[in-house]
Amino acid sequence: MKLQHITLLSLVAAMLGLMTACSKKAELLDTVPASSAMVTTVDLKAICERSGLEFTAEGIKASPEVSGKFDGNIKAALDKLAMLDAKGVADLSTIVVGLDTKEGAFLTFSITDFERFKLIVEDAVTWSDDADGLHCGSLNRIPVAANDHQMWMMMNTNGSATGIVKKLLEQADEMPVSKLEGIAQALYRDNLINTAVVNGLDPFNAKSESNVPVLEKVWNVAALNTSADSKSIVLEWEQMASTGEMQKFKGLKNINPAVLAYVPEGFTVTFGAGLTNDFDWKPIETVLTMLGGFQAGAFMAVVKPYLESIDGTVLIAARPSDPDNLDSNDPSDWDFILLAHMPQDKINQLTATVSSMMSTAGITPKAAGEGLISVPQYGKEMTMGNVDGYLGISTIGFDNTRNNSLAPIFVNKDMAFNFTANPLSDYLDEAPEGVALEVSLGMTDSKGQAKFALPGSDRPILEYLLSLLLQED
Repeated sequence: MKLQHITLLSLVAAMLGLMTACSKKAELLDTVPASSAMVTTVDLKAICERSGLEFTAEGIKASPEVSGKFDGNIKAALDKLAMLDAKGVADLSTIVVGLDTKEGAFLTFSITDFERFKLIVEDAVTWSDDADGLHCGSLNRIPVAANDHQMWMMMNTNGSATGIVKKLLEQADEMPVSKLEGIAQALYRDNLINTAVVNGLDPFNAKSESNVPVLEKVWNVAALNTSADSKSIVLEWEQMASTGEMQKFKGLKNINPAVLAYVPEGFTVTFGAGLTNDFDWKPIETVLTMLGGFQAGAFMAVVKPYLESIDGTVLIAARPSDPDNLDSNDPSDWDFILLAHMPQDKINQLTATVSSMMSTAGITPKAAGEGLISVPQYGKEMTMGNVDGYLGISTIGFDNTRNNSLAPIFVNKDMAFNFTANPLSDYLDEAPEGVALEVSLGMTDSKGQAKFALPGSDRPILEYLLSLLLQED
């Protein structure tokens, strides 16, 4: 009976704690305009704790693995954050970062006592005269503003911090993000980081979405956390309307996992996607043109008709010829295989075009089987042509009898990715023996999940990564 009472009390306490956390987030989100292009909630305290850093009233208390590895400035900043939270002056378990379409990026969190807050950060923040009913200051040239219960940091240095905060609060009075039921619930979730970004947002022009009515916007929502055993980092995302209604990603369908039979075990990178004719290639074209300039744009113009004819699975798998070549941009340092399902006439047309171009360059393609040609390229024999209804291009030939263990990652997924470096020491000299690196991704309908793990490590992953970052040269 006592055990039942204890369990019931624990459940009530947990529910009250969750309700309190949601209440704090709700209060902050009440001050964020619903017209924002991006809103993120961050539990900085939990991130630090899972990285081996405990918040105390005297400052940061670090685990043995990371203790003593910080430089003076980082340690001093972390000590102040720890004291603010541990002394109840600021709540660093809920930090909100926003990108407003008019006022730019900002960061805000709750405080309980401005005078105590001011005292703890007195050697970091320079305060000036109050304005617009707010305290005004500067943190390393970053404009800051505060009232008696909330602090703001502004990335827009063109205007006064108090003036920007006043405008944000006026917009939030009209419609705060907390009133967008689906988005608010996603931002309330108990994760290290929750974020919601307006779908189609141009990162170089946040105002591009400003004319879309708030309730008609579609958002990409994501959550970052560690797994229950703290051994992996998990990123989950979904696409939803402001009301919370799920929005399926267009142009995708299930991958045909049979293509994995062409991929040998141990390939470092494997990516697959099931595409329909409705898939929008425009964002990819835009990014490639932006990164590669005129030549990339011209290349996309040539291949776009073939890309748009894809109706089925696309698979790309690659491995460096030597682990030391992982960061090499030279194609001769890699083996790869590509399969893309498209109409037979498009495969024949593309194969004939490549054959003609090679002949013009003085390279004579050779027949490599029915519907296949082989050409010497990058010091390898590259095989290309029709492979069971797929356009196939490979440096290792085509053999569909291989047994690949990646099926669980790809089955019933619209898009999937896997990166494996085992052991990691083969690819990174500083990595300890016995530790591997695995990154996997799967996406279906409106949801997706990615995992980052270091198999072989016996420590929490965030603590392990922090110790690597702080490792002395």
